[in-house]
Amino acid sequence: MSSKKGTNAYFILLSEYLFILVHFVVIIIVKAYSGALQTLYEIPDWSFAASVLWGQTIVKLVAGGSAGTVIWQRVTILISGIVVLGLIPSLVTLTIMLIAENPPVFHVYLQLTLFTMSSIIYLLVGSVGQVLLDNSPEN
Repeated sequence: MSSKKGTNAYFILLSEYLFILVHFVVIIIVKAYSGALQTLYEIPDWSFAASVLWGQTIVKLVAGGSAGTVIWQRVTILISGIVVLGLIPSLVTLTIMLIAENPPVFHVYLQLTLFTMSSIIYLLVGSVGQVLLDNSPEN
């Protein structure tokens, strides 16, 4: 991977990531205004955003893998790992956060952990998918 293509892929992903974060900026402003900033970590939006990031990572891998320049088995195992270890736990946590009157502390921390993990994986693995896509013969 050339340094320039890797940097460009990272900037593409970062610009997409900023649109995931924009609603948190709005929530922070509203919660600060209403004096409820201490409840920021208890909102289910963290799990929702994590689910979106896991999904976006899968999309990047599928798009990059379809370029025909990679070993499909490696892409498949990455996607399987993301679904089993990231997407499904995020969706289950989101469901619990939405239906629980008082969300369990464990799930509050779990959704923050899943959001952090999904952010890191999206920026790392997603950039690989983006570089593969950029290197495809059609581009």
